[in-house]
Amino acid sequence: MATVKKAKRGKPAAGQKAPNATKKAAKPKPARSGGTHVNFGVHGLGKIMTAVHNAGLGDELNTRLKSSGQFVKVSRKSLTAIKEFVKDRPQLSNLAETIGKCDCPPDDPGCVYIPG
Repeated sequence: MATVKKAKRGKPAAGQKAPNATKKAAKPKPARSGGTHVNFGVHGLGKIMTAVHNAGLGDELNTRLKSSGQFVKVSRKSLTAIKEFVKDRPQLSNLAETIGKCDCPPDDPGCVYIPG
């Protein structure tokens, strides 16, 4: 019985594609570290908001943020410290009163009610 040799499948000749050639998919970009949320300082946020307000761009920023859910998570300890600071300053008495009672809907991003 005669033996049959398999043909060697080396590199294709110039200008020819290898049989069953497939394209390799591009590697996906790595995910951003930290996921979908970041920790952001209250002071930094305050500086940004003050600058936007002073520039008269508050309404434009609100329009830009409208669909993003305009809420931030703040630690209860920081929130309590802010509430106490405002309450202890006569210059902020109107704000302290607003912080203490609220009739805003729960999804109002302009609400400054601080529970507790």
